[in-house]
Amino acid sequence: MLVFTVASQKGGVGKTTVALNASFALARRGWRTLVVDTDPAGAVGLSLTRRMAEAPGLAEYVGRTRALRDVMVQTKLRELSILPVGRVQVEDAMGFQNLLADGAVLGRFLAELQDRFDLVVFDTPSGFSGSTLGAMRVSRHVICPVQAEPIAARSAVRILEVIGAMRERGAHVGLLGFLVTMLQNGDASSMAVAEDLWRSLPKELILDTTVPRDGAFLEASAAGVPVGLLRRRAPPAALIFDQLAAELEARAGLTASREGQDEPIALVD
Repeated sequence: MLVFTVASQKGGVGKTTVALNASFALARRGWRTLVVDTDPAGAVGLSLTRRMAEAPGLAEYVGRTRALRDVMVQTKLRELSILPVGRVQVEDAMGFQNLLADGAVLGRFLAELQDRFDLVVFDTPSGFSGSTLGAMRVSRHVICPVQAEPIAARSAVRILEVIGAMRERGAHVGLLGFLVTMLQNGDASSMAVAEDLWRSLPKELILDTTVPRDGAFLEASAAGVPVGLLRRRAPPAALIFDQLAAELEARAGLTASREGQDEPIALVD
């Protein structure tokens, strides 16, 4: 089982959009995938249905009031499941995050899932503390969305310092790549930020896929679905995450689906 964390120093860069839609795309490619919301604000649930936003989840599992099987949500896509954050009161948010910070609770959680999933994707709150640190400590790969705006780009390199410190303490986590998000192809300042990232950071640290600023993402969030399910004929923006899923597979060494080696599929007998 391979574990990913989607993390960023800055909020509003599209972490939840990336976590949910990349997981959906990976599940469609045959990987048994679980999305886990560790943000006390419940971003994943809020991006889907009101029922999920109010449902028990990780918090109840951590508090040992619900078994894991009772809080995971099986989607209509057989390979995709979701674990919402659960009911975390505002006054309890810091305690919840502190409980997850050392990674021990999340490590036990992952041990229960070992034979059930191929991939686990943690969505996290902004910043490098609390549940974000806990998720990174038990992950193999980190994906860092970077909004194509100057402030976001300047704060991006902070994650390299955090990962370096964690590895010095024995963690096995590594940066899979920076993912440029909310890119506006027709906007000179947005493109300048992206080009600066591409120029200043090693090529292997930048994912080739970029996520544009597209109204389809807001529309999908309002409708409570991944962008690939927004309409019967998926909008062009959905193809971005198919491309991202393929790139994540290649970078993470996921070269074959659990159903066997890929091979050509005959169009006719």
